[in-house]
Amino acid sequence: MLRTTLKICSALLLSAAAVGAAQADTYPSRPIKVVSPFPAGGATDVLTRILAERMAKDLSQSIIVENKAGAGTSIGAAYVSRENADGYTILMATNSTLVTNRFLYKELPYDPDSFAPIGMVGIGPLVMLSSPKQPFNSVSDVVTYAKANPGKLTFATFGPGTSSHLAGELFKEQAGIDILHVPFKGATQALPAVISGDVDLFFDMVATGMPQVDAGKVKVFGITSPNRLASQSKLPTLAEQGYPKFDMSAWFSFVAPKGTPPEVLARLQTALANTLKDETVRKRMLDMGIDPRTGTAEELTQKMKTEQPVVSQLIKQANIVLQ
Repeated sequence: MLRTTLKICSALLLSAAAVGAAQADTYPSRPIKVVSPFPAGGATDVLTRILAERMAKDLSQSIIVENKAGAGTSIGAAYVSRENADGYTILMATNSTLVTNRFLYKELPYDPDSFAPIGMVGIGPLVMLSSPKQPFNSVSDVVTYAKANPGKLTFATFGPGTSSHLAGELFKEQAGIDILHVPFKGATQALPAVISGDVDLFFDMVATGMPQVDAGKVKVFGITSPNRLASQSKLPTLAEQGYPKFDMSAWFSFVAPKGTPPEVLARLQTALANTLKDETVRKRMLDMGIDPRTGTAEELTQKMKTEQPVVSQLIKQANIVLQ
């Protein structure tokens, strides 16, 4: 009986290994879907499409980008977490998806740890924008006005828990001011509100914010990274303007549902790494104000680990709790 059982177990293991190998050999045999958790036209969506186009060539298969925006990326993340772990549905995950939301919400429709890392994509700072209808001409003007009028100023974000939201909360904390958070589903909705003067301030990605600055539709006062951005070298950092510890950037990664076969993850990781080495892709990302990363799962895992205590402390200090 024991020998029979061992033979059956061995046969099952060999069969599973054969299935895994066969899946890796044939993957991808049909189109892959990448979910972007922000609306079409925003920086995350544009970046996702740039990467998907190049990765599709490496994988010899089409990649379809689908937008599922809202709830600080939770809608898109929940959708992908429920999909089959076969490599045919993956997620463009941001720091809010994998780190911030776990500390921000009492309940989430997904588990931030229910994903298998594919790789780190890029990191990009934000720019501090203002409505042209406000008299501000500098960061100090904003702080002076806010202190004289507590609770009157508003700041738009591209969703609760996003880097845009955290940048606003960090600014409030470091400047010692009271400004009201007004969340939107993405930059494509927030920017019109800032331009019209319905909202006073906005921490936006370089890719979507700076074209509006160049068009004279919004004012820009600084960038949220510790050092100036090469593509925007004339734009001072907030650190240079009296807030030396100010450091807040958005980061982007690809993940798949946990349980995705290692062989399939390896194919996706190779395609991503090759894509991030492509000079055309790198230039387009740098023009967007996003620094291309390695595309490795190890970098993504380490980023999540180091950022969690920092974000947790900021959320506790700001006393932010969402239902």
